[in-house]
Amino acid sequence: MAQRSKRIRIGGLLLCLCVLLSGCSATERDVSANEAPMTLPPAESRYAAPLDDNSMTYGALVNLSLPSRDGQRLLSLQRELTLIRGQRNAGTVLNALFTIPSSETTRSLGGRLNLQLSGAMPVELSGDVCTVHLSSAAVALEYDELYTAALAIVSTLAGTSGVRYLNLMIAEQTPAFDVAGNLPAGSVTVHPGEELPALWDQMAARRTTLGENASQTPLSATATIFFPLADRSGFIPETRNLTFPGQTPAQLASGLLSAMSSGAQYLEGTITLPDITNLLSLPPEIAELPEGGRMISLYFPSDLESILDEEGIDYGCFVAAVTWTLTTFIPSVGAIRFFTGSTLLTALSSPLFGSLAFENGLIRRRQFRTGLRDQTVVALQRGGKLTDVRRSVTADGVQNPRTLLELLMAGPTEPEQREGIRATLPLGLDSTDILGIGVEDGVLLLNLSPRFERLVRQLDPEAERMSCYAMITTLCDALEVSRVRFFWNGEAAERLGGEIYWGGEFMLNHSIKESR
Repeated sequence: MAQRSKRIRIGGLLLCLCVLLSGCSATERDVSANEAPMTLPPAESRYAAPLDDNSMTYGALVNLSLPSRDGQRLLSLQRELTLIRGQRNAGTVLNALFTIPSSETTRSLGGRLNLQLSGAMPVELSGDVCTVHLSSAAVALEYDELYTAALAIVSTLAGTSGVRYLNLMIAEQTPAFDVAGNLPAGSVTVHPGEELPALWDQMAARRTTLGENASQTPLSATATIFFPLADRSGFIPETRNLTFPGQTPAQLASGLLSAMSSGAQYLEGTITLPDITNLLSLPPEIAELPEGGRMISLYFPSDLESILDEEGIDYGCFVAAVTWTLTTFIPSVGAIRFFTGSTLLTALSSPLFGSLAFENGLIRRRQFRTGLRDQTVVALQRGGKLTDVRRSVTADGVQNPRTLLELLMAGPTEPEQREGIRATLPLGLDSTDILGIGVEDGVLLLNLSPRFERLVRQLDPEAERMSCYAMITTLCDALEVSRVRFFWNGEAAERLGGEIYWGGEFMLNHSIKESR
């Protein structure tokens, strides 16, 4: 009898184990559009509802690239850094890179100099393009040392921040890599496994040789072109391989403006520009700045603003995009001047930038920093399916869960509504309805307000399902997490009204999205 009872107990335990295992596997498959959304079984209360966003910080081993002691190649060193989820952390990573001293195997970046980031926005990130501003001390580096530093920076950021192209600026000007001050490095990219001296030789081979005319020395280089966005929210970059007939600043300026006029090749959401080179009444003029460096004067027709307005182009975004494109690539250019007819542009009023004044007509790159945008994706709905919708945001907002939730709350634009796109979250929500966000053990924790809970309870089952999976899809894709757990005013809830069980950990459901 005792043996029989023992067998029953063991059999019961095995049966429970099978049930639990089958439940877990069921949640890891895609759920069809007609099935109730699946979650993992409710775990014990090992997670507390986040009351703020402070738990988004975490420690991580980061690979930092430094030149080898013999200067032949880049070596990777690991350092433990404190990072913030939802951010690209490029500034934190570079500050760590610049402080590593020389060792038996590697040299510090900059050698005898201490490289430092400079300015109010020392790292400008958008997509896979990054511009890094160094302090004026970097001017003292030899050409090959500076180029090696650029290669080490882009190699480091490629592994930590998704960067493919790097533009380097010193004291708000792009450095030249020749004595004449004409040769730009352009947008530097990663060269895995290649030796540093060979890469520098390739760079140096593009310089105008002694006794030759720079205007007759062709140049092929990768440049970053900035394009205004159609929604007038700012501008975004695209890299382009360009060939210039010569290396003088005027020739480089003309080539860059021509590239802008041809439009973006792979970016979405930019606006088509008029032919800028045809608008110019004179070729770009180069002059010296009183404080050192160069300025470029551009001569446009007197009705330039009207021409742009007819094309739906914000005047401020146009000026900003031209200024950033020229100053990012052309060495030693610290300012741009715009003439419309015979009038020098000395002030500008823009919905995006507000009222700007240009002393002596000198337009500086830093005046348009707030216009640099990036793009992210949120999940809205169309025809009973989730659909990806692109949004322009600041670089800090691309992976920021709070920003992404606010974009979901905003819903579709009027043009999107005409295309049948609808909101996925209830109307009437705002940033105050996000009480806290955290990540633990790879699980994203969302603590949402009582108002949020009340509005979700009022939804029909299908709308509740859309709201749930719009948040999961948007946040998991951006933060690269696989699970989400919801709290409502600090408490977990099993049901809010529909068929969804809110008490577990949700996983991505790809079947609810539009097929492509």
